[in-house]
Amino acid sequence: MNGIIYLVGLVVVVGAILSFIGLI
Repeated sequence: MNGIIYLVGLVVVVGAILSFIGLI
């Protein structure tokens, strides 16, 4: 169960970084 939470968190972080790069 902990692995799923880590995976979801990783996807959210990567998505936020890609969105931030896209804004630049």
